[in-house]
Amino acid sequence: MTLTQLPSTSELQLTSIWPVIIKRFIWSYALLAISITLLLTYAYQQYTQNVAKTMLNQEEAFVSSTTQVLQKEMQMQLMVLQMSTRSNVLANFLEYGSPISRKGLETLFINLAVTFNRYDQIRLIDMQGNEKIRMNYNSGQPTIVNADNLQNKQDSSYFKESKKLRKGQVYVSAMELNMEYGKVEVPYKPVIRFATPIFNSKGEKLGLMVMNYFANELLEDFRKQMELRISGQGMLIDPQGYWLSNHDRNNEWGASLDNVDQKFKDLYPDAWPTINQNRDGIYHSKSGIFRYVSINPFNLDSIGMFQNEQNVNLTVVDQSKKVTDWKLVIFLPNETINEHSIFNTHFAKVVIVLLYLAAAAILLLLLFISEQKRREIVYDGIIKEELNDLYENSPCGYHSLDKQGIILKINQTELNWLGYQHEEVIGRPFTDFLTPSSITTFERFLAQLQLDNQIEGVVLEIQCKDGHTFFVSTSATSILEKGHFAIARTSAFDITDRIELEERLAYIANTDVLTGISNRRHFFIEAEQYLQSEQDISILMLDADHFKKVNDVYGHDVGDEVLKAIAITLRAALPKEVVLARLGGEEFVIITVGLNAKQALHLSQNICTQMQNTLIPVNGEEDISITLSIGTAQRNFYGEEIDEILKRADIALYQAKATGRNKAIQLS
Repeated sequence: MTLTQLPSTSELQLTSIWPVIIKRFIWSYALLAISITLLLTYAYQQYTQNVAKTMLNQEEAFVSSTTQVLQKEMQMQLMVLQMSTRSNVLANFLEYGSPISRKGLETLFINLAVTFNRYDQIRLIDMQGNEKIRMNYNSGQPTIVNADNLQNKQDSSYFKESKKLRKGQVYVSAMELNMEYGKVEVPYKPVIRFATPIFNSKGEKLGLMVMNYFANELLEDFRKQMELRISGQGMLIDPQGYWLSNHDRNNEWGASLDNVDQKFKDLYPDAWPTINQNRDGIYHSKSGIFRYVSINPFNLDSIGMFQNEQNVNLTVVDQSKKVTDWKLVIFLPNETINEHSIFNTHFAKVVIVLLYLAAAAILLLLLFISEQKRREIVYDGIIKEELNDLYENSPCGYHSLDKQGIILKINQTELNWLGYQHEEVIGRPFTDFLTPSSITTFERFLAQLQLDNQIEGVVLEIQCKDGHTFFVSTSATSILEKGHFAIARTSAFDITDRIELEERLAYIANTDVLTGISNRRHFFIEAEQYLQSEQDISILMLDADHFKKVNDVYGHDVGDEVLKAIAITLRAALPKEVVLARLGGEEFVIITVGLNAKQALHLSQNICTQMQNTLIPVNGEEDISITLSIGTAQRNFYGEEIDEILKRADIALYQAKATGRNKAIQLS
């Protein structure tokens, strides 16, 4: 009976249920609306936090790269300074004043300016503060200042600090705007002064070399990178809290300009104490999020991979490190974070409104349905049919067995897997549809089920009508009759893909990717099994002679092909019962069982001969020959550890290498 077949009197009764529905709707919807609001609030907070976290993660690469760029740039200046002062020419000129030396130094200073395009001025100053040579790099044109225009710098702070330095020490000034004759030079020239003393062969301090590093290009590159950031609000701050670079250019150079006294702490007073006291971190303020990191430009840690930087022998004094300990700060205002939040879009607002309306409609519908529960009896037949369909066409297989393992019931899904009709299966033992290797497992499973109420996860291999097999994971629940096992209700899930994946992973875990033979891990597993035997055990350690030369001459790709060829040759030369593995690099290992010491040595000598006589094609143009050095060792007694045998084999290998290579040596 359908709804259209209901009596007309029942249709009239529908009008009487609406007052009840409306009353329940009012208080139910109030609770539902509160719940939705709380859920949306929580979702908004979590989503906004994730948005902020995502934005911060996007900035991490910039933080890391900028730190490395600044450190790399400063280390480069130390290298240039070291290179320039390493020669005795500067000391000879300061001591004897040779015109020829002057000309050479002037040329050196000009070449430094033109080559590196980083130096606004380079000076050579004597110990009285007098400039002896000065190069100015104005508008891209390096010029040597006339002797009449040279200045005395004894009152300058960098001269006072630098004249105290010992040999090998460097004074580095804070980044500041360059001043000429007591006034800030316009247009602004941000400079960092590098100074180091010059000594003669007697160890006497003769003067200073001072290089004004012009930092404008460095800062402009930083600003351009910041314009590409999500917020565009990136800052470089000196140790006093003044801006060296800021998205608001009017706030820059407060340490050098009288008309600018704005500091970071003035705009962000709540964030400054944390950022000032810590070297790296994230600070959440009411106005937004700060990502900050201290940049010690003379720290080699992040660029330590470059050998040239590690060879810098100049030492920056501690005071200079303090005044150049800049802070990189990226600020994400709340407004920027909210702009990237989907909750602030017109679409999201419409969706939220629709959510409340949909919730009201759904609730009203549910209330109406709940009032109509009494009519569900007419649909019991349909429901039973649907349940039967669900059983028959479930994604997993179902079957019922009696205590002898005879199939009593089976669904269509499992019949489709097996390829049989219903009548071909019912009444037959389930073992008829199992591979021989799974029958014993199933019999244990059935016996255990008569003791336990439930068993899960038993893996069986099913034999189909057409001959192919697949794996299932079987779980079963026993049904008791008068306290005794009567029926097993069983479910089965096709796990063939999982089994194949596990086999593939096992292969990957045990196989050397390059050569296809056993890897180090699998070798030790197999070796432990071999050592259980009481027969003779031998270990052969093999190493390719002069393999580094192959990589150096032909490249690592050819080296890999050579390793593959070695593995192929070894497999061909070895009996099946041995384990061949690659320990790493060009080193291989073999374990044998049943070969005495003499036989193992003979096998090793045959391998050397066969490898020597095997030509390996290289680049399709020539063939090369590789020889092997082999060390062999015999197990001395049952129970001896594999590591001890390997040590002796390794010693023998070393002797083979040391006595000419391309040979096998045995160590007892």
